[in-house]
Amino acid sequence: MFEELLETCKKLKGSQTSLREIREDILQLVPNGCTAQDLKNFLSASKDELDHVAVLLAAYAATLKISKDAEGRQDRIDQDNNLDDTLRDVADVISSLILPIRSCDSLDEDETDYSALQRKGELGLLALDALTKTPSKPAPLQLPHPVLLRVTAFTNAADPWTTAESRSLSHSLLEAQLQQLGDSQTRAFIAEDILTSFLRPLFSKSRPAAITASGRKAEFVEPSRYDGASRESPETKPWKYAHRYAVTVFAWAVERADSTLLQAHWPLFTPVLLTLIDEPGPSAFKVRALGILRAFWARCPAGLMRDTGLGEVFEQAVFPAVLYLPSLTPEDESLDILGAAYPVLIEMAGLAVDRPLVTAGAITAQEQQTQKSTHQITEAQRRLLDKIIREGIMIGYHHAKEHVRLVGLFCETLVCIINGMGILAVKHLKDFIPMLSEVMIDPFGTKHPPTLSSATNLLQAILRNCWPRIQHYCNEVIKMIMLCWLNIEDEESLPPNSPIANDLKSRLTQTANMLSAIMKAAQIDFRQRVDPLIEKEPQLKELFGGMNS
Repeated sequence: MFEELLETCKKLKGSQTSLREIREDILQLVPNGCTAQDLKNFLSASKDELDHVAVLLAAYAATLKISKDAEGRQDRIDQDNNLDDTLRDVADVISSLILPIRSCDSLDEDETDYSALQRKGELGLLALDALTKTPSKPAPLQLPHPVLLRVTAFTNAADPWTTAESRSLSHSLLEAQLQQLGDSQTRAFIAEDILTSFLRPLFSKSRPAAITASGRKAEFVEPSRYDGASRESPETKPWKYAHRYAVTVFAWAVERADSTLLQAHWPLFTPVLLTLIDEPGPSAFKVRALGILRAFWARCPAGLMRDTGLGEVFEQAVFPAVLYLPSLTPEDESLDILGAAYPVLIEMAGLAVDRPLVTAGAITAQEQQTQKSTHQITEAQRRLLDKIIREGIMIGYHHAKEHVRLVGLFCETLVCIINGMGILAVKHLKDFIPMLSEVMIDPFGTKHPPTLSSATNLLQAILRNCWPRIQHYCNEVIKMIMLCWLNIEDEESLPPNSPIANDLKSRLTQTANMLSAIMKAAQIDFRQRVDPLIEKEPQLKELFGGMNS
């Protein structure tokens, strides 16, 4: 019945022409009076057909014809009690044909034809979309849960089998279908179909020893379950090889999870999360795993992971990522991994990474009082923040200080931490001030203005939060901002009136004003310290000239 249509589709399958443009041509080849049962029979007979792209193109044309013929024939639909079941069977076969199974037994030798997977995904999702729009009763067609699970495999545009078109189609399909399901059934779909039935078997052989099979913290870490077997194999880690789309499905489940679902079913998430975090894989994979964990942590009820004992397990799993530093790790990869790892750790410590900064400027008595009560930090969170500073940022800085972009990242991270810790950060001044001094007085620092700007922001954050102790570091801070100012004035690549130079000088002037306000609050004559400097180097008048004595 579909022979001529299928043969034509085989000729058109490789065409780069838009599907919307060739639709009318192939629609004419769909037999008149074609029914959903006919399409089901065709797909069942063609399921083992090697040319799945052609089969899906024919199926897409047939679904459009069926949907069009059904319009205005509600009486016939009302008499067909099996129509919805037939359409669901068709959807099940189509969705199984578009699954992006990768053809690789080795990560170094991936022979997968991603262009074919992309074409199949687009055609299959278009066909499913058309099926859901086929007039049905008593409500729009509800796709089976296995079909919805397969659709989620195309929700991440970064995957090589996903295109912008297939991602858009998958999101619109899922939104419409989940709206029909409702919140309760959506939670059941995620917990039962995705996490329990689909993901648990795929990750069962690669679960970290730090947790039990039920997803809880292991009180006694069991010996390696992989003794005598290969840890790195398609059989042990199917989610990393043939079924890589499982990571996308899990990421979607995390994004759709709410606090109610996580409170009831958190043990279903933790084995997969820790497996992905522990995976040494390429940098892109590590960054993605950290992003999924961050999304999970943001949706968890407050204190849930701490109460279950898994907070420390996650910290221990994430912390090694902050040591992916040059020269063992290329600088670009290090920036990506550290840029994903530090926000996760900071949010584990109860701070908001995107917390807005206080406007730079002179610190008033009211602002000083506000800093004392902006955030209450528990003892466990304080210990984690101290560890991030000492064993993460400071070690990273001393190991890779010659990589200027990494230094900028360390400064930006510290700004966030210090604004969250407030006065508790004073204990680290003995480390912060020497680090900042090296960065800001470096005569070559002006070659990379973004890092210099980040360092100035860090100095302002220190002044704003640690002001009671700054008087003891006053001379060192004056030295920093003075030499940094003179370096900018002498930098040939930064003309005096350039926007970059003006921005850096404006930040330094703000910093000088903040330092002046702190010294005034401490009843120390700041002018007495800077006037001799201005007299010796008139260029500094603009830096210190706007301060009140």
